[in-house]
Amino acid sequence: MTQKRILLAFLGTIVGFSLTASFNNEQAAFASSQTGETNVVERVKNNQSLLIARKRKRRRKARKCSSQIASYYGSNTKLTAAHKTLPFGTRVKVTNKNNGRSVIVRINDRGPFVRCRVIDVSRKAARQLGMISSGLAPVTLQVLGK
Repeated sequence: MTQKRILLAFLGTIVGFSLTASFNNEQAAFASSQTGETNVVERVKNNQSLLIARKRKRRRKARKCSSQIASYYGSNTKLTAAHKTLPFGTRVKVTNKNNGRSVIVRINDRGPFVRCRVIDVSRKAARQLGMISSGLAPVTLQVLGK
């Protein structure tokens, strides 16, 4: 009987509506509310209600990036990079914070689409920055113009 109640509560929260079931002269009411609470299970007997379980939804907090991260991608012959918003053809000076090395790259692609990564540099630029073995490096960017 408890398994039936749990199953009905689960189905009610997935479908998003309330439902009521009867078991041996008792009623179990299952509801999914819009106020941030789910899995509300009430047991009703002789006009008295008893709250069995209530679970609150957790809200995700927006996490901030501690530093700007660079990664690298395929091209082995040119000093190019991918950036989300800078116009194509823009030259950018990328400096590795770990070792102080820097390189000037040209934006020719869009990306990276991973949280906290601001630029993807080519393999040749990554080699000059000294980040081939780690794959990622904290960097600073300085836009030089076209």
